Amino acid sequence: MKRRIIIMLVVFGLLSVWTSVDVQAFRIITKAMLEEETVTQTDLIRTVDNFIVLFDTSSSVNQMVPGRNVSKIAAAKAMLKERNSWLPDLGYNAGLYNYTNFETLTGTFEEIYGMKPYDRTAFGTAIDQLPDKGEGPTMLQVGLHGLRKVLNGLSGKTAVIMFTDGTFNINRGIKRPMQIAQEIARDHDVCFYLISSAKVDAEKRLLEGVTAVNSCSRVVPLSTFLDNPHYIGGALYTTRTTSYQRLKPVTRVVGVELENILFDFNSTDINGEYQEKLSMLGDYLKNNPDAYVVASGYTDSVGDEDYNMALSERRAASAKAFLVDQVGIDADRVVDLWFGELNPIADNGTAQGRQLNRRVEISVGK
Repeated sequence: MKRRIIIMLVVFGLLSVWTSVDVQAFRIITKAMLEEETVTQTDLIRTVDNFIVLFDTSSSVNQMVPGRNVSKIAAAKAMLKERNSWLPDLGYNAGLYNYTNFETLTGTFEEIYGMKPYDRTAFGTAIDQLPDKGEGPTMLQVGLHGLRKVLNGLSGKTAVIMFTDGTFNINRGIKRPMQIAQEIARDHDVCFYLISSAKVDAEKRLLEGVTAVNSCSRVVPLSTFLDNPHYIGGALYTTRTTSYQRLKPVTRVVGVELENILFDFNSTDINGEYQEKLSMLGDYLKNNPDAYVVASGYTDSVGDEDYNMALSERRAASAKAFLVDQVGIDADRVVDLWFGELNPIADNGTAQGRQLNRRVEISVGK
């Protein structure tokens, strides 16, 4: 596991200049002269064993991304290249394939980087081999049909990152997208992350239907995916942190500290004390327009895994909804991720521990 060091500075000593509202729960530090620091060590924890990227190379991806002077295929290819450059190598197996309806009645499903241990350099070379221009009509079921064959040779949990506009053609000899997705979810431990460039309601409903096959799948609009890198990281790993203190002179820091949002049993309601803290966070975000928030939902270990995954999703969505609807923060500045009962921070064998595990963790970055 790769590790990184995050310094959370504790104000101590002379010439401290900082702004604070509720020192225990929410703090904005703008400048400080410090003598003591808390070192937080972060371990990256792999949440899947495999990831597969399915790249749409049909003619529809030649359209421009709304509001941007770049085609969908060029933007997606560039973003894959950029995110591959920092993706931590945690021992994944990986695959890259493109698909369309070009050349044959049942479509084309092409291996660019066949399933094997992930290698950043080789995977980046494979991304370069993706076409710069799409050809042929879209056929969503071609991608899903080819995916099923790839999954048959895998074990463990798999994240499928699939670029699609939600359109498909009906041909003899191949099933509809919903049917294939349902069969895949039945036979394999898989989470779909559909990067959507769908434009009409029917296409959007189809993609929502595909991700409804289980609780860990989701649709991410292409524009949102391009703006925020955490949608790949959140699909593949989470973090565990440990802290210790040491003495060392440090002169300047800017940051935010916010305690975890805790929830009652089986609840997604944000209690009043945490609403106040989120409102304070909202004020900080308004004053720092380059900052963004990652809200990660978790549960305790009571209940089955699938239910807890969905509950953690609703908790993360509840925190995001409060910031967006009640505070007025743009939705694209808040990334909501969910991990079910994974990565407990306390003992699930006690009531107090379970309370601490029923949480949404808030991270702020720029």
